[in-house]
Amino acid sequence: MIVLRGVAARRAPMTLSDLNASWDRGIHAILGAPTDGGPLLLSLLAGAERPRQGQIRVLDGDPLETSIRSQIAFVPLHPVLPDALRVREILALARRIRGDARGPGVSGLSVLEIESLAPRLARTLGPGEGRAVLLAEAIASPRVRVLLIEEPGVRLEPRAARRLGGVLREFARDGRVVLVVTSSARDADALADDTWQLRAGCLLPPCSPAASLGLEPSATGINLHLVVSDPRALTAALARESDVEGVTYDDAGLRVHGSNAIALAEAIGRTVAATEVVVFELRMEGGDATSPYRPRDTAGATDRPGREFT
Repeated sequence: MIVLRGVAARRAPMTLSDLNASWDRGIHAILGAPTDGGPLLLSLLAGAERPRQGQIRVLDGDPLETSIRSQIAFVPLHPVLPDALRVREILALARRIRGDARGPGVSGLSVLEIESLAPRLARTLGPGEGRAVLLAEAIASPRVRVLLIEEPGVRLEPRAARRLGGVLREFARDGRVVLVVTSSARDADALADDTWQLRAGCLLPPCSPAASLGLEPSATGINLHLVVSDPRALTAALARESDVEGVTYDDAGLRVHGSNAIALAEAIGRTVAATEVVVFELRMEGGDATSPYRPRDTAGATDRPGREFT
């Protein structure tokens, strides 16, 4: 439903570089600080901004097309609603924009138990109430196929917050896609089927569940080859991981070895998140292709084949 091919964009202080990913039905999380570029990515997917390069496909079309945008709902952290309209009028306007004559209107607020907001003027709503109205409109509309949410666990009306997880899972079970951008690992784990890392504008493969990398436990072990921005920092961090059985480094990059592929992928995901190292390339190498260095319990990174750090 969502495909990125070589996407790059910039809105200071955020920069996105060569993003390649795809998301189908289900709930997917992108974990990173706001400056890593998550809000910018959602704006691109919603058709509110254009990429500098690359291609974005949403629902097999361009999100800038009116027919596609009407099927996308975007709930930013700081929503902007027409001050002079009441909530029930905003919902009626949304139905007309989406071409949704059969939409539930005010009754759709019940999905998040916020029916009491219907007569309120938008300018009287708190930030959490405004976000709840946008969420309820999107979830209740039969036209919406893609739901984009920035920081779902932040600034949300309490009644809506209590119901959000279950409602989103039901929404996604109907063959739709939810993409959330969050700086909270707890929110990502609680809501999403898989979690991607966004670091300094670079999107890393999903780290939870690890099987989403396409790896299975192996009796003979596995090597993962990485090209990263700071091999010294990542090697030192990997040395503390019990599931990492060996690390070698040369001019081609890092080669990380372990006996259990899923555990190895999870260890790499943890260390990448902790060190904020940017991963430019990650690929799987089958079998026991090297005689890897076994990390010591300390953070030192010497006495191994390949390059030594001093």
